[in-house]
Amino acid sequence: MRPEVLTKLQSLCRDEAAFEQLQQIFAEEIAPLEQQLNQANFLVERQKALFRVITRLREPLDLNTIFQSTAAEVRQLLAVDRVGMFRFEPNSGCDDGEFVSEDVDPAFSSAIAQKIHDHCFGDQFAVHYEQGRVQNVADIYDAGLSDCHIQILAQFQVRANLVVPLLQGRHLWGLLCIHQCRAPRQWQDTEIEFVQQIASHLAVALQHAEILTELRAEVTERQQAEQRSHTLNQGLRQAILELQAVNQELEAFSYSVSHDLRTPLRSIDGFSQALLEDCLEQLDTTGQDYLRRIRAATHRMGQLIDDLLTLSRVTRSDLHRETINLSQLASRICTQLQQAEPDRQIETTIQPGLIASGDIALMRVVLENLLSNSWKFTTGKVSVKIEFGAIAQENGSLTYFVRDNGVGFDMAYCDKLFKPFQRLHRMHEFPGNGIGLATVQRIIHRHGGQAWADSTLNQGATFYFTLADEVQA
Repeated sequence: MRPEVLTKLQSLCRDEAAFEQLQQIFAEEIAPLEQQLNQANFLVERQKALFRVITRLREPLDLNTIFQSTAAEVRQLLAVDRVGMFRFEPNSGCDDGEFVSEDVDPAFSSAIAQKIHDHCFGDQFAVHYEQGRVQNVADIYDAGLSDCHIQILAQFQVRANLVVPLLQGRHLWGLLCIHQCRAPRQWQDTEIEFVQQIASHLAVALQHAEILTELRAEVTERQQAEQRSHTLNQGLRQAILELQAVNQELEAFSYSVSHDLRTPLRSIDGFSQALLEDCLEQLDTTGQDYLRRIRAATHRMGQLIDDLLTLSRVTRSDLHRETINLSQLASRICTQLQQAEPDRQIETTIQPGLIASGDIALMRVVLENLLSNSWKFTTGKVSVKIEFGAIAQENGSLTYFVRDNGVGFDMAYCDKLFKPFQRLHRMHEFPGNGIGLATVQRIIHRHGGQAWADSTLNQGATFYFTLADEVQA
């Protein structure tokens, strides 16, 4: 009661004893009202603090700013010595952590960034805090706490401790810690309820922070992917320019081969033939043999030029995809090969109905090379078998093959098979320049497929190839 009111009442009441009794009655009546008024004021301030916390959650503030502002307001409202946000280390099983934010009375030391290890917490208490447990301790030395727990609190000068969980979704992210350091303190229900509400709103901030982190990671990943794509596109454009330059060089080379090299070759062959026809009597046997060797070499050189031009054309020519009946194409090629060597008895097996998508001119080159190789490398066999077919894979695609029972080759040298001018057999055994399989591989690669072989020496060989649905330029 105000002093001036007491003075006025004393002037009206002449009996000192009666006045003291009256004063006592008024005090008893007014005390509950003052307590209710203080409680109401606390509730009003609590709602204001909650409103400010909620408002901050709607603003583009980082988590540290929200923590710091909230800690300051809670410490002021509860008149405590320290309010701190404690975070558990990821993957520590809630046994290790540190204070990441606090507001503390200058009379007491800071707890920020001090590493804390409690080997009991993760196993015994974490699950309870995940379910909403609150620790309400009026005096740490009179609450039945374990010695290790008291030791941890004592290093921060704590006497009274109020702890509520900070959840990120259903995961225990950390703890909201309220410390009274000067003396023990009995925590009121309204204070505990207020701290729980604050923790609930901070959980929203933690959830937002997690979502924001995920979004930032996704944005960063997309930016990195865009940068990689940009770099790849630049590299691709550069590769295209280089490829165009190479193609121009190839065209110039092909023109040179087809014109500049053929002209002297024709001259050498023509004059050699003229010498044989016009000066035969003037040459001895050795001279005639030399001229015949010169003519044979020019013919071989001409064939090499033709093979080079073929390889160049399959690399540079445009690829026109259409539906191809590979079975019919293989059958026609086998018929032509048989007509060229009618005396040979060859059993050919062609799987019917093999339909593919590709460039028909280039695929004819593939089958011609593979089947003619089988024809060539079965020479001398009594019973010759050549087969063209396909094997279905688990994903539904087909692996095509050409198989024969000819001389085969040593798989130790299979890496040379598809390289230009690499031969696994001597020229006098089987003619050829070693360009056919290189041509096959380039055509198959242009169709987005792969080519390989399997063989056992003197037991035949099988050549496999695949075709992709889309054209690879």
